[in-house]
Order: sequence, then structure tokens, then C-alpha cells
Amino acid sequence: MCRSILLTVLFLFNSAQFGIGLDTTGPSDDPIAVNPATLPGGTITIEFQPGPFFQDFRPPFPTNAWWSGLTLGWQSNVLAGPFPFMSKTENEGFQFGVPEARRFDGITIHQDPSIDWQAGFTGILDDIAARKATYWDTQTICLVYFNGGVAQMNTCLVPGSPYLTFKYTNAAPEFTSLMGPITDVVWVTTGFKVKVTTVVGTYLFYALDGDLNLELAIDDTSLISPQPYTGTIRVAKVISTEPTQEAILDTHVGSVPYGVVMDYRVDGDISTQTWTWQLERGNPEDLLILSWPHHRKVLVNPNYMPIEYMTIKGKMRGVRGNVWTQRHNLPTIKWFTPNAPHPSCINELNRTLQIEVDNPTLGIPGNYYFWGGEFARAAQLATIAEHIGRLDLIPKILDTMKIVEHIFDPAHPELLAYETGWGGIVDREDINSHMFNDHHFTYAYSLHGAAVMGKYDPEWLNQHKDFFLHLARSIANPSPNDPHYTVTRHMDFFHGHSWASGLGNSAGARAQESSSEAINAYYSLALFAEAIGDQHLLDYSRLLLAIELAGAIQYWHLYPAEDDPDTPYPEQDFRNLVSVGNLLDASVGAWLYWGGQRIQIAAIQLLPLTPIGQDYFDVPWMEKMLEYCMEEIEDLSIGDSFKSVIVAAYATVNPQRAYVLSQEIADWGGGNSWTNSLYFISSQSFTNDICTEAGQTPEGLFVILDVMSGKYVTLGTDSKLTAVGGANVLASKFRLAFKPGGGTLQALNNNKYVTADSSGTSALAATKDTASMYELFRWYPQPDETYQLRALSNKGFVGTAADRQLTNNGIASKYILVRVDDAPLAPPPARGKLRNSNSNSFVRAIASDPTLRVGNAEPDATIWSTERVEDSPDAAPLYTIRSTTTDLFVTADPTGASPLTATNGGAGAWEYFQFIPYNNEVYIIIHVISGNAVAAQPDGTLVDNTLDIDLAVQWAIL
Repeated sequence: MCRSILLTVLFLFNSAQFGIGLDTTGPSDDPIAVNPATLPGGTITIEFQPGPFFQDFRPPFPTNAWWSGLTLGWQSNVLAGPFPFMSKTENEGFQFGVPEARRFDGITIHQDPSIDWQAGFTGILDDIAARKATYWDTQTICLVYFNGGVAQMNTCLVPGSPYLTFKYTNAAPEFTSLMGPITDVVWVTTGFKVKVTTVVGTYLFYALDGDLNLELAIDDTSLISPQPYTGTIRVAKVISTEPTQEAILDTHVGSVPYGVVMDYRVDGDISTQTWTWQLERGNPEDLLILSWPHHRKVLVNPNYMPIEYMTIKGKMRGVRGNVWTQRHNLPTIKWFTPNAPHPSCINELNRTLQIEVDNPTLGIPGNYYFWGGEFARAAQLATIAEHIGRLDLIPKILDTMKIVEHIFDPAHPELLAYETGWGGIVDREDINSHMFNDHHFTYAYSLHGAAVMGKYDPEWLNQHKDFFLHLARSIANPSPNDPHYTVTRHMDFFHGHSWASGLGNSAGARAQESSSEAINAYYSLALFAEAIGDQHLLDYSRLLLAIELAGAIQYWHLYPAEDDPDTPYPEQDFRNLVSVGNLLDASVGAWLYWGGQRIQIAAIQLLPLTPIGQDYFDVPWMEKMLEYCMEEIEDLSIGDSFKSVIVAAYATVNPQRAYVLSQEIADWGGGNSWTNSLYFISSQSFTNDICTEAGQTPEGLFVILDVMSGKYVTLGTDSKLTAVGGANVLASKFRLAFKPGGGTLQALNNNKYVTADSSGTSALAATKDTASMYELFRWYPQPDETYQLRALSNKGFVGTAADRQLTNNGIASKYILVRVDDAPLAPPPARGKLRNSNSNSFVRAIASDPTLRVGNAEPDATIWSTERVEDSPDAAPLYTIRSTTTDLFVTADPTGASPLTATNGGAGAWEYFQFIPYNNEVYIIIHVISGNAVAAQPDGTLVDNTLDIDLAVQWAIL
């Protein structure tokens, strides 16, 4: 299948100016669609509009080209390009230079701009509107300076060309040094070639049409033609350390390009790109274009020339000929990881998937980047469910994901609109979106979610297909024949990767931090193409994905042990930093705009965690990545969300260790989940078990014994966990349950979840109706069959303090988990008299003296009724105690300091008790609020003040 990508994106200038006869119909491939956007947000015109540079054209316009700095505001940003040059436009002329200095400051490699010369002509207008675009394609921009008459200067800026070309028409050329006086002028060939030297080095000026006379101005900074000239002048810099360079430049100067046609062909899993530079003049076979390291990895039979220029991406090396053929192996990964999850992980994967499906966290659409990550996260659950055979869960996942339909509602606050000035989709409410930055990151998440919806519910996607097609067209339109969207907005085909920054900073220096999110853009696009059955878009997506993968590995991955002489980063100390954080046009560094932690720099090159990571997380890089980040991974004060991605990605090196490390993770952020991490970890090719039961949370009903004190844990005042129980029958029962990342403790006394203070200063307490991050714990088995407990709210180990309260202050105590019977407790008799086993006397309370007291004979004893509290758990049922004489409920002091009284007309938590059968004959009565057992005191009163078992706390009901 053959496609051709743009020569003539727009071609409205007078081609006779260059002697060009071009077919202006554009490439042969069809666009994805051509219909205008009818979005819920309608249309919008943003504040930042194109300048007069586009005065002869209509949108759509590129918003992320290397030359976008020409198009916005004052149109005079310094451009990193066309490499090896840096350049800018001013009213007085076109300025340029070739920087040579490259410096490393410990974090960043810089190649500072060197704007050495200005090309202009006599009588040039001091007017921003006196220069404009005439033509552009995926790599090239052509522009003209004009003075309203016939005098003008045209230039086509071609990345990779070692020359700049200026075509003059009836204009007197002026070349001005911007770096001080001209120190030497040597006409090598009179009227044709002149060598000019300043403090920054030597430039060659070639007059291809001859008879050029340039005179040195009196101020020694300008070369000026005394009369108008019609013809082509080319300029190149001679690098003093390259002895053959000048001869090569002389040989190839006559072949002059103005643009490039890119064709591609997909045959199975191989793509072949053909770049054909179009020439204004000269022999195509003699064209000289410079290549970067990533080109040289995929070029087929290149004819290299011994000419080099050092740039921020390493050495540019000459290639002879106007046709480049580049071959990529296309990724074959689609919905699933190549390997099925390891059998040792299936049980845990099933359980965590079930829990995350049953407890969805996807909210109403908001910010399209952050919410989109959550939408794609939910989509991942659906494909994981299919891969492990849980098709029963997919409908529920899809139902959750249909919350996306809010974005189709015109009343929804976060709406996408079509921007009319540039031509593209923006979020009406997000000023950053208006700058067209990060759109490939942002919209990819929604496309991933839509693709999964369409995979399992084609009818739903068909209903909303047009909306998502506009997202796809806005970031990855393959054709110049689409009248509404520019071609592949963020991809820079010559640079070999995408740029994210858009029109930010007046479209100045371009930047991209997250190489992995750029990869995800085209991975998601491929899934979407697969879902809608568009083979053309699928081929194109895979091509983009292959280019982005190769570019990311080449320019974002750092290999300290690398000995490749063609490395873009020969600075050893820079490669020791393991991962690039931000790549800019003229600098590259291990830093981010928004964070400085190593785990942040690393994770932003790894997220989102999807199956395509199998092609991206190469072993040498990930080995060093984990080592580089380990100090921060082990730092408990740093959150887990970024760590989760790094640990999971490390599975490509050692999935067993990745699984062990993952057991310390409790938060996966908005775009990841424990199911997704475990799926990636478990899907590596590995012979031995990856997942083990060691370290997984114990499950079932337990009482907890504090080893040091020999006391059992009970719920004390305010439901705080306190180790004061004298026997296991007096201990509070806790249901331990699995939850992704750890487990929960639910007290059966009150059916509440145990929660932990993130500061570690307050005691653990069973007070929460539902379990979230603060209710997550992990048990660590010890060699002596005890456990240590860690609260994941702060990663602090739990210890028993001097006051016997359990606190997650980092000082670990040891605990024994004693499994107890989960069978329902036998209920106490519904009516009866209470007899204390110590005195063998009965309890009485009357209206005039409602305090419960022992010391009474059976005929005088009060008859009590017990009634079960509705909805209390079977394993720890709660009861009320009511006097049949006064019809009042027994209540107790929550501190266990005052006697029990039969005084309340209604029953609440203070009136709830547990009846624990003991020795098959008597009961231990525990007040739920205080957690203490009811005991007969020497003065005969009943007080809930003990957790020791003796005869005073044993009660028969007769």
C-alpha cells in the first residue's frame, strides 16, 4: 500500500520565481475525512492569531513546525533551523548562523544560537508585512521579502541542507555581519565565490549565476552590491576542523532544493519511506543533504560524504543524492501484551481486576488531559479482562466509560471547539489548549478510550465516530487534501519525533518532555484505526509509531556504557543521567518544566503503561533507570504514583523483582492502576513464577495478639485499636480482606474499617464506612511466624505505644494473627436473669435505683430482654439489654468509669453490647463503645472496665 505525504501542502506562490513547474494537486492519498467540524463547543477564535506571514493563505496552518516562530506575534523568534543553521527574520532581512560551541553544565547540553549574518537588499522595507510565506511542506518553508515593486529576495529553508539559498530579483544584495567587523574577504573565483571571515569563522558565498560584485562597506561589517542583481546566492559555513569540507561544498553547491515529497509504503510489518527533494536547479544526484544519527539507523544504501556539522542531536553527516529511502520495522503490538499473563499471577490479577471494576473511579469529564488518562485507564481494564478470559466484566466497564457522553452535551462546561484562525480542535476553557501544545498527548487518551469502546460496542462508536475522527484529524491528519486540519500537527519527520510545545512562548524554541506520551499518541491512533476498520489510517499510525519509537530511543534514552561513535551525546557525564527529561531545539537536559525528582524525569518517559511499552522499555535503559531512581523509590516521603510506572516497566528486565517492588506501591495515580501494573509485570516472558503468595495480605477473620505485651487488640474509646485484651475471646475480631496494593482491616464490633493517620501521630481507629488509601495496610510475614504491619497512608510501620494504642509511627511491633471461627455466634437467651459467676448472686435495677447491681437473690432479680441490633454482622452480632420492669435500655459509660444503668428510652451505640459465649456455660458481655467487658465490682455495681477474664466478668443467663 503506497501513500505520498505532501509536497504541496499549500502552493500558491508564483512558481516562475524559482523556475519551478510543480503539480499543485497535492499527494495522491485521501484524507481521513473532509467534513467541517460540528462540535458541541462550536467554533472559537483564540487570542493568538497568525501574523501577516500567512497573508496570502487561509487556514489550516501548522502550529508546531520548526519555523512556527515566523508566524506569530512579531515574527522574529530565533529558530533552531533549518539545521545546521539557526535563523530569524527581521524587517531588515533574514538572519542566520551555524553554531559550533556545545557545552554541558551538569544537567543540560546547550548549543547556544549564533546569529552571525543578515541577508537583505538595498531598499528593503522596515515593515513586518513586507515578508510572507510562499510555500511549505512537511520539512521546508519558503518565504519572500518584497518592497512593493519588483525588487525582492526569496529563500527556501530546507532542513539538512548545508547551504542557505537567496534568490534575488532586481535587488541589490546586502550581507551584514552581526558578529563584528569582517576581517577578511577573499574572492576565490571573481564574481562567483567569495570567502568571508569574522570572529565566528569563515562563510562561503556562491553566486550561482555569476557576475556578482560585493563591496566591503566603510564600516567593515557589510558586503553590499553596488547594483541590482538577479540570480541565486548560496551561503555555507566552513568548519575549521573539517579539512575536506570546503571542497565538498564547492562540488555540490549547484544542486538547489526547494522542497521535499515524502512517500511511504507499508508491506506487512515493514514501512519504506522515500524522501525525494525537489530541485530548483542542478543535478539531483549531486544534491547534498545532512543526516542525523536516527536517519543513519534506517537509511537504505546511503552515499555518505565526508562532511559533518555538530548539532544538539549529534553529528550531521552528508548524504549525496536527492532520494533517501528509509526502512522501519513496524510495531505489531495492538490491544494486548505479546505474552499472556503468567499463571502464577492469574489469581491475583482476577481479584484486583474484579475489585477495580466493581469500584470505578472514572468521574465526569473535565480537563481532557487528566480525565483522558482516567478514561484510557478504564479502557485498559476492558482489554485486560478479555486477555485473561473475564468477558463477563467488560459490559460493566463499558457502562462506566459511557460517562464520556457528557462531552457530547452542549451544556457540559468542558467542551471541544474548532479554532478558526489556525484550524484545529481546542478546549474552550483551557488556555493551554489554545496554544496547541500537548494535543497529541491529550487527545490520544480519548482516542484510546473510544477505540476500546468501539472494539466491544461497535454500534456506540459508530454513533460517535465523527467526533473522534475530528480528534484524530486534528493531531494526525495524513493528507494536505483535508481542508480543515494541518498535516500531522506534532510530528517532525526530519527530526524523527514529535514536538509538544505548539504556539507556546510565541512559538519559540520547541520542546517535548514526554517521549512516551508521544508514542502513546500514535499507539492510540492505531487502536482507533483498528476499531473503525480504516486500513489507511492504521498503516499511517504504525508508521508514525515506528518513527516516534526510534526517535525516543535515540534521543531520550541515555546509555552510560554506550560506546557508539555515532551517539548524539558523546558527553559521558550526561549519559550517566540515564534519561533525558526535556528535549528542545537547541538544548537537551535531565530536567522538567514542572518537577526535579528523578522519578518524575523517569516516569514521564514511561507513562502511560500500555502494551506498546514492550517495544520501548529496552533492557539496558531500564536496568540503569531503576538504579538511578532507587533512592527516591525507597523514600517513603515521596508519593507512589510515578514509582508505580517505573517499577512496572522494570519488569522487562526482571519481572520477579518488579513484582516484589510493586508490593510497596499503594497509589497508581490517575492514569494507572494496580491491575494494569500487575498485567504488565505478569506478561513478561519468564520461566519461573512471577507472582508469589508471600507478602500478600492474609484473608479471613482474625484476632490480633501483640507479642511484646501478650495482650490482644480491642477497640477502645473512640474505636481506637488498643492492645489490652487478656484473652482471645475478649479481643475484637477483624476481617482482613484483599484490596489492590494491600489489604483492609474491618472491625466486626462496629463494622467499620480501620484507618491510619497520614502523620502517624494518632492511633489506628475503626471509624470508616468505606476503604480508600488511608484504610490500606500491608502485612509482612516474619521468620518466627509473626507479622509486622505497615499503614500505606504514610508507609509507616505500626507499633504498640506505651499506652497500648497501635500507631503507624514507623516503630514496628510484632503481631500474631490468630484465625477465629467465622461461624455465627449463638445468640443469648431472649429473656432471663443475670447471675455473676463470682458471687453467684443476681443483678437488679429498679425505677428508684436504675444502677445495675449484684447481690440479690433470684426472686428479687430483674428479668432482662436481649434484642439483636438490626444489620449487625453474624460473626459479631450486637445486642441491646432492656429491663422488662421499666422497659428502659441499659447504657454504659464510653470510658468504662461509671456503672451501667437502665435509664434510656431508646438504644444507640452506647447501648450496644456483645455476648461472647465462654466455656459453653456463661457469657462475657462487652460494651461496644468502650470495648471493655462488664464486671461485677466489690460494691456490687456493674462497670465496663476490664479486659481480663476472671469470675467477675462471667455471666449466666437464667
